[in-house]
Amino acid sequence: ESAPGLERLLVGFERTPAASERAHVAREGGQVLKAIPEANALAVRMNPRAAERLVARGIASYVEADELRYPLSLASAELAPSLSNGLYGLVTTRATEVHSVGRTGAGIKACVADSGVDYTHPDIAPRYRAGIDEVSNDFNPTWGGDVHETHGTHVAGTVLAARGNGQGVYGVAYGADLYYARVLGYNPATGLVQGSSSDIMGGVRWLVDQGCKVVNLSLGGGRRMKTEERFYADMDKRGALVVAASGNDSATAVSYPAAYSTVLSVGAVDVNNARASFSNTGAGLDISAPGVLVLSSYPAGTGSESAVTAGSASYRSFGMEYAGKTSAAGVSGSLVDCGLGLAGQCPAAVAGNVALIQRGSISFAEKVQNAKSAGAAAAIVYNNAPGDFVGTLGDPGAWIPAVSVSDTSGAALRGAVGTTVTVVNLASSWEHSDGTSMATPHVSGVAALVWSVNPSMSDEAVEDHLKATAQDLGAAGYDTTFGYGLVNARAAVTRAGG
Repeated sequence: ESAPGLERLLVGFERTPAASERAHVAREGGQVLKAIPEANALAVRMNPRAAERLVARGIASYVEADELRYPLSLASAELAPSLSNGLYGLVTTRATEVHSVGRTGAGIKACVADSGVDYTHPDIAPRYRAGIDEVSNDFNPTWGGDVHETHGTHVAGTVLAARGNGQGVYGVAYGADLYYARVLGYNPATGLVQGSSSDIMGGVRWLVDQGCKVVNLSLGGGRRMKTEERFYADMDKRGALVVAASGNDSATAVSYPAAYSTVLSVGAVDVNNARASFSNTGAGLDISAPGVLVLSSYPAGTGSESAVTAGSASYRSFGMEYAGKTSAAGVSGSLVDCGLGLAGQCPAAVAGNVALIQRGSISFAEKVQNAKSAGAAAAIVYNNAPGDFVGTLGDPGAWIPAVSVSDTSGAALRGAVGTTVTVVNLASSWEHSDGTSMATPHVSGVAALVWSVNPSMSDEAVEDHLKATAQDLGAAGYDTTFGYGLVNARAAVTRAGG
């Protein structure tokens, strides 16, 4: 804490400040905090009036506040896709290359059937055109403020989140038009977001009636159904390309409706094009796309942007679902090792401080609850396997801020135990997610880009372009782990004549 009247200031000089300049600061009751020789300046703590006297006497050339800076929020800047952030999928699928030649999906209706959507979201509103709710039987497919129904907004954002709005992210086909069907809803009795096959088919029918070329189904499960199989065959005859998730069970069978021959099924890979461990494989898998740590739109305030700093080091982190939020300044405290976060493993010293916990043995919710019960102000959970991860605390509640970091970050933080760390977990309208649900909209978006070359193309032609140009992964040619390979927007658009 600064003494009354003392502030952090930057004092500039005409030359690189030396001992004499430091002496002048000291004589005016100031303390030099650090030198910034590149700018001929000193960072000081002193009374502003005393600092201004240095300027008046010609010793210093200016005085200004040493302004605070915080991590930039996605609400104030639009993120550029790169391999090091959650928009890597736009790079690995080569969608950014297509954007650079003017292909954005403009004129194509790329549509989604999912849980409720936040169509007022700044990334979604510019592209949203109309919708239907098969669960509530009306034409308002809103997420309704239910924190369980965030999935659809994330999916829609990956397909076509608007570009150029100065915030957030943008989608694969950011020029396409969104028609939306809410076909899944939160069921308090089961604690699940779910929807009947008939509601899903009703939503898909409505979307196709609106002229949707592409319909994204980041959903699935259950058994083969004759009614569904006939229905999706009819949608195919009507010229719609239905794209569906292969499933997240690590199974060797593709989920339904993705497994139907007239539906394009999608598996998930990571930034290195390795198969995601959860992604279903097997006969009928058609193509792969990015589905690990994908950043996209989330209903207002339900997402998170997090950071962990220890001294001068910062670590990539991900806010856990439903975890408590912080201000931009975050929560600071001494880092305390809580082992695996088992009951009784957090020492008394964790009270008011930050718990460091290794993943494994018990659920994330149990770990964070145990840390909270011991008085921790925040928790950092590090991976017990290579890489980053996202986690959930299961249900909304009075949780402390909790974030995840990689195994390597965890190892580095173990070395920082006993020092002060800061955990930031800002409420955000964007979030990272894993799943074949996240891979599927990448393919839907690329399909829209291909279709924009020639809107009169048949859905079979678009599907053929996607499969024929996919980047081969795994065994040569088609295989049941990756299908035809990683969807390749640049090659598919070129083959279509764009």
